[in-house]
Amino acid sequence: MQFGVGWGADTMRNDTPEDATSLELLAEMRAMIDAAREVIEVSQATRDQPAEDLASEPEPVEFPIDSSDLLGDISDNLLVAYQLAKHDGDPLTVALIEKVLFHVGRRLARGMSPADAGIPCH
Repeated sequence: MQFGVGWGADTMRNDTPEDATSLELLAEMRAMIDAAREVIEVSQATRDQPAEDLASEPEPVEFPIDSSDLLGDISDNLLVAYQLAKHDGDPLTVALIEKVLFHVGRRLARGMSPADAGIPCH
């Protein structure tokens, strides 16, 4: 009988599907953070350029926002994205959008009274 051989095929592991999903979510979040860092670095490099170098770059296109209920519009579009993600069938995409929907839902709930949400108050 051997003891302390290491992690072989006979060693029991406690990996669960939830662990795998959590690891995938963490990997996705890390990739998003890395992409955000790259955007920040490019933004800082652009800010440090002389004004004459910036004049040759095209103007950014701005998306017109006419809504007074921006958070409501975000949630509406997230619901569309959620339905598309479910149709697409990628469980990681669905899980990420669910987390964002939960966050936006909490933000919406903070701004509402129980009466606004349709909850009878006595």
